[in-house]
This record gives sequence, C-alpha cells and structure tokens, in this order.
Amino acid sequence: MTTLLKLPPLETLHLVVRELEARDADDFTTYMTRADYQRHITLRLSSPQLIRSHVLKAVSRQSMKVRNAYVFAGELKQNARVVADGFLLCHGRLAEVGWGVNPDLWRRGLGSQLARALLAQAFERLECERVWCKVMGANTPSRRLAARIGLKSIKSHPDFPVGGGRVRSVEFFAATAREYFEAAY
Repeated sequence: MTTLLKLPPLETLHLVVRELEARDADDFTTYMTRADYQRHITLRLSSPQLIRSHVLKAVSRQSMKVRNAYVFAGELKQNARVVADGFLLCHGRLAEVGWGVNPDLWRRGLGSQLARALLAQAFERLECERVWCKVMGANTPSRRLAARIGLKSIKSHPDFPVGGGRVRSVEFFAATAREYFEAAY
C-alpha cells in the first residue's frame, strides 16, 4: 500500500474533496450536531468542542509518516463552504469508507460525488484492493448511494453494535479494485 502524507484534492462537478483543514470545524458544526444528520451514523459529535477536537486530531495525523486514517471535507466550488465529510480507514489493502452530507443539501447528488471521490482516493491513490462500508438498515438513501457507486451488498447484520450502547440493523457493502477499474463511467 502506498503511504502518502497528504492526499491531493479531487474535484467533482460541484465539490472539491480534500483532506481536512482546521478551519473546517466551523462549517462542520453547522450540520454535524443536527439530529437528522446524526440519525444514521456511528460517530456522533454532539458539540462544537467535540467537532473541533475531531478535526484537529485528523489534521495532526496528516503529518504522520505512516497513516491509516484519512478524513475529508467536501467543499462547494461555488462558495467554498464545507457541506460534506468522508473518511477512509485503511487496514493493509482494505479500506472502510464512510460519508455524510449537510441535510439541507440532501437529494442533490453531492453524496454520490463525494463517495465516488472517496473511492477514487482509495483505489487510485492508496492502491487499496477492496473497499467496504456499513450502512444503517433504515438509511435507504445511503444504501441506494452505495449501490449507485458500485458497491455490492455482501451481508446484513440485524443486531450490529454501532456505539454508545446502540444496536442497529446494518448492511455491509464492498467492491474490489478490479470491479472499480472495470466499471463503466
């Protein structure tokens, strides 16, 4: 696996997907603390202080010589506001991917743009062989998004521990590098 200190940004139609910067905490606070955003995620950052700490920790990891965690901001090209977030957690040539979008901008294609950029980072820049994600069973839009970007449902778990003592139905999706590179655009 290639280890890069900082991944270069990727541009989509509406977003610049780049690694976090300390200034992103303020934009993240506008949506990450909302109940509608937190409903289907495992890491619940419930205050501006926790969000700032999370961002600063992710930024500090960017200078590590060996990294396994990459955290991203999706910045709107039109106004440079951060409206989306994502991550890649790498374990050898396997990576877990996750994404989130400001609820005010749901159903506008930003999640698909962000998730495709994250897959590109994993397969093209980090040379992963397989990428997987877990989606809460009740999160139909994210299940559809996972399928739309080429991840295949591989298993469901009816009582998966998702943190904070919570247990939820979770569906797992995955794709291989071969599937990614052979997919039609």
